Amino acid sequence: MGNRINTVMQPCFFHLAGVLPAAEAIARIKKFTEKTYAKRGQAVVDRNFAAIDLSIGRLGHVTLGKATSNRSPMFAVPDDAPDFIKNVTAVLMAGDGDLLPVSAFPVDGTFPTGTTKYEKRAIAQTIPVWDPSICIDCGKCAMVCPHATIRMKVFRTRPPQAPRQAF
Repeated sequence: MGNRINTVMQPCFFHLAGVLPAAEAIARIKKFTEKTYAKRGQAVVDRNFAAIDLSIGRLGHVTLGKATSNRSPMFAVPDDAPDFIKNVTAVLMAGDGDLLPVSAFPVDGTFPTGTTKYEKRAIAQTIPVWDPSICIDCGKCAMVCPHATIRMKVFRTRPPQAPRQAF
């Protein structure tokens, strides 16, 4: 699960999800914890083991109350932002993209460059980078890129030529 979830939450997740038997999941988590923290000393490993053991014991049901607001979160967009950012990107960030008409988007389906600098939700921890030294021009990177940071567009390098006539 990487650093998306901490040592205390992992046993709770596996306990609730039932993906693995609880004992097996805890054994695997402890093995990984020991491997990760062994260089910091046995005391650190023991404290992490204690946290793992206590996490399921302290796991409990939380009753959520009724929402007190029907407002969606507001994402601050600077006043000097381009119109596209104010009228399209901000609406998407607020989760209201379904309210946008198709006409709000560019005709060719591409967003203007530089729009991601206004995206402040910290969705990704890392983003892929295109490395031209190993590229074989297959186009798969753009197709599978989860954050659309690698994009592809075909451009003509020279004007089209008239077809040759047979004599």
